[in-house]
Amino acid sequence: MQDIKTDHLELFYDCVDESNNILYDAFHKSYFELIEMTVENILASDVVCDCDEETTRKLNLVYDKLADVDFTVEDVRKAMQAILLKGFKEMRIANGNTTPDTLGIFIAYLITKLNTSKEMTILDPLCGTGNLLHTILNHLDKDCKAFACDNNEWMIKLTKMVSDLLSIDVELFLQDTRNLSMQNLDCIVFDMPNAVLEEDKSYFPYEAILHYSKMLKDNGAMIGILSNDFFNYDKNQEFKKQLLKECSIIGLVELPDSMFVAKPKIILVIQKCIMDKKNCFMVKLPSFTDVKEFNQSLLEIEAWFEKNKNNRSEENK
Repeated sequence: MQDIKTDHLELFYDCVDESNNILYDAFHKSYFELIEMTVENILASDVVCDCDEETTRKLNLVYDKLADVDFTVEDVRKAMQAILLKGFKEMRIANGNTTPDTLGIFIAYLITKLNTSKEMTILDPLCGTGNLLHTILNHLDKDCKAFACDNNEWMIKLTKMVSDLLSIDVELFLQDTRNLSMQNLDCIVFDMPNAVLEEDKSYFPYEAILHYSKMLKDNGAMIGILSNDFFNYDKNQEFKKQLLKECSIIGLVELPDSMFVAKPKIILVIQKCIMDKKNCFMVKLPSFTDVKEFNQSLLEIEAWFEKNKNNRSEENK
């Protein structure tokens, strides 16, 4: 994990926040629009928005504080995550929660167990503000070609802003995730929004996952954060039957209840291969602050991968 200097993180946050406040006094725009203007100025190393001389002077004083500071990508990502959370609160958007950093780091670890190559393609088809994808990319020692999709224009804009600040190249798609058409992906990651089963309609998480599985290459992996009642809606086992035609469920991780205000969640690990032995690792994670117990959980996962590294039918090797 990269060393993060808290004072650098706070400096970046404070400067973005101060810039937003100055721009609000001048333009009275929404918080997300202010963030967009601030990011454009920071990327240009200049005040590119059309404002008066006094506003320009104030903004330049703020941006000068950033000029000679060596920010890490994690400094910037964490600061922007905090800014975006403030934006959701300011705009009273209830579903503005982003995926916790610890889950992104943990999923990055799982990816390293599933994919040993130095290059890979990765997609987040439900990207939101992009925090899950950015966290994973910052913690993978791989050359990644990244893609992200969301059906909300502002979520795509926010993902692009942070990607640009982090100098991460992400190809973005503004569309319904179920209409996304890609092929031969190494990895798909997502944090599935809580969903309910509507009468006479298919269950969205099942529909989405079956669609995503078609976009994976052989032995590609899908790692999703899901509600812990995810399997309860598969009354006739139709979802499992369809999924297991070409894929295997290789892991289920129960996450600590303390991480979530609403429903507890799980991490489901799926691989596009047929396992000879139909076993998967099942782990209940303790609090991420309980280092001893957490490391014990990692040892269990490590042992499973070591034991099952050759556990695939010949057609999938």
